[in-house]
Amino acid sequence: MAMKMDRRSFLKTSAAVAAAVSMTGLLGGCSDGAIGTDFGLFQATAGKAMGKTNGVDFGGTAGTEWEGYINVWVRIKESSGIKKPQPIPAKGYFFLKIDGQLIDGYTDGGLLENGGKINLTQGQLKEGWMCFTLKNEQRALYEAVVARKAEVTFTISSASVTEVYKLDYTTETFVKQTV
Repeated sequence: MAMKMDRRSFLKTSAAVAAAVSMTGLLGGCSDGAIGTDFGLFQATAGKAMGKTNGVDFGGTAGTEWEGYINVWVRIKESSGIKKPQPIPAKGYFFLKIDGQLIDGYTDGGLLENGGKINLTQGQLKEGWMCFTLKNEQRALYEAVVARKAEVTFTISSASVTEVYKLDYTTETFVKQTV
């Protein structure tokens, strides 16, 4: 049995379908003010990048051992629902690699405090720099980043979810990679 549809019915149906289709993009990941992927205890996303050294940018003095700093702008929101959440240790969830080598020198300041932890209250949103320190033996890695020749990745990972971001040198931001 064929269904007849006049022009007016067709337009109404088309408008309803178009509205429904356009709204489906809003549904994925927009739960209660989401700011990024849900990693269980928190939601997070990575953004821009910045690099500095203690010699050039901070007026290093003679005899001071060289250090390089790669900073990643991170937005993070507490989402566990716990009234007094525990601090989130950066070493357990956030990883910076340069040409495949893990940079594990987390530096307090910006988002990190008390030995590389992120302190959030229930439902709190924070954003700021997560600073990684490279020592003199990692200087070549830092110089490869400055020369825009190194592959720089930033990973946010939990037991159930992993996201990898790759540094785009043209915009100096981390771009989420699809898997």
